[in-house]
Amino acid sequence: MYCGIDVGLKRCHAAVISDRLEFSGLFEELRLDNIMAAGIDAPLSFPSRGSFRECEKLLLKMGIRLFPSGAPFFRKIAIRGMEIAEELRNIGIRVYEVYPYATRVILNIAPRAKKRKKEGLMEILGSLSRWVEIDAVSHDEADAIIAALTVKMYEEGKGVMLKGSDGEIIVPMDPTQLRLSSDGKINNRREYGNV
Repeated sequence: MYCGIDVGLKRCHAAVISDRLEFSGLFEELRLDNIMAAGIDAPLSFPSRGSFRECEKLLLKMGIRLFPSGAPFFRKIAIRGMEIAEELRNIGIRVYEVYPYATRVILNIAPRAKKRKKEGLMEILGSLSRWVEIDAVSHDEADAIIAALTVKMYEEGKGVMLKGSDGEIIVPMDPTQLRLSSDGKINNRREYGNV
């Protein structure tokens, strides 16, 4: 099973998926047995210089907007994410950094919808249900589910790693890459780097 964790300062939300949603709720309530890999929605490293890491610059080149991991307001979130990552790695779970909004853009999961508005969240959940069987959840839990979906796709060879000297983020393949990968015509789990 695959886990996604939406890191917050006050609370962290988690989700576990297989082909359907197995769990969504607070990270503290999560049972970690049977989880093979986890995606953490928080920076798991800091830029070697400047505000953006090389992997984030790759996202920007793809037209995906994001907050810079080097911004001071992000530091506490990043540190909490790194602590969770270490905790999971210590019990043998593979850990990846993910960015749910990038997954929404790439897979066309209502990328223009505002997740903090009720109608926007409903649009996201409706679109997300093409990938995961889900019930009504909060926007934090939706991000955790999307994080888990990203990890599931990457582990199944349907994702790519955006990699730089100062960090890495996994994202799903775009629909064209997904079609080609199912035909066996491209290598799965590629890595992209060198901004």
